[in-house]
Amino acid sequence: MVLGFSKKKMVEVPTSYIGRSYGEIYSDPIVIGVCGGMTIMYLILRKVFSERGSKFARNPSLAAHGFTFCAPFIYLSSMGIRYWFFDDSLMTMDRTFGYHQGAERIALVMVGAQIFDIPSSLLIGGALASPTFIAHHITVLWLATQAIHYQFVLYYGFYFLGVIELSTPLLAFVDMFRDFPKFADMFPITNEICRVLFAIAFFSVRIFLWIPASICFWKDALDVLFNFATNASKIPFSAEQPPTVPKYVIFFWLFVHAGLSSLQWYWATKILRAIYAMAIGDKSQRENEAKGA
Repeated sequence: MVLGFSKKKMVEVPTSYIGRSYGEIYSDPIVIGVCGGMTIMYLILRKVFSERGSKFARNPSLAAHGFTFCAPFIYLSSMGIRYWFFDDSLMTMDRTFGYHQGAERIALVMVGAQIFDIPSSLLIGGALASPTFIAHHITVLWLATQAIHYQFVLYYGFYFLGVIELSTPLLAFVDMFRDFPKFADMFPITNEICRVLFAIAFFSVRIFLWIPASICFWKDALDVLFNFATNASKIPFSAEQPPTVPKYVIFFWLFVHAGLSSLQWYWATKILRAIYAMAIGDKSQRENEAKGA
């Protein structure tokens, strides 16, 4: 099994094309395909869920978004796990400016998913359009775009854009069971299984495995920040000059990572409280969920 931590190599002068323009990124067939596919899936599901008698009829847009949202993140998590744990080539890949087609594909899928999710969330409204959620989506879109544009830390995309999304589809189903009580009544056992699996996945990939990956990421990012020249005007790179990336990109990456890490520890405490309440038979939290649905 490969744990996804390669040996850190000195940044070498590239011998081939590095970096992509924003136009190339947003017009990439993968981005267009993911965004277009999610849009079509959403419209079809919204039509189906709007039919009389549907368990989702009271808010078909929200339900359609929930199911559509799961599709790309199931792909991202499966590809992230495949490469991070089982691809031997990562053991020799440069972690800062190294290129891997699989890593770029993961980032492109994330870009396409966020391009769909931002406007659709704003149109649907409610909790999906909260400033926190929208800011998170915009930030992820920006980070994924910069990773491709500068071919910077694509290696870590396997984990931070892939592996950690293992918990995302499970959370989407937990939310749908909460928002649509009739749906939960149809599948009570599945509802409980999703909650348990979400907690396991969250602590596995967003707490325990997150720590060593984060330490490695910070060491590499700081190494680039303080030991290599950073000049955005040198993009795209040529074979005559080493890879470069603006300092503000690295600083923002570290800032976002620190903030997200803190937020996830906060969420972890909430999950632990919910687990404790379940263990002692306290149903007040579940009843409050039903009232808010």
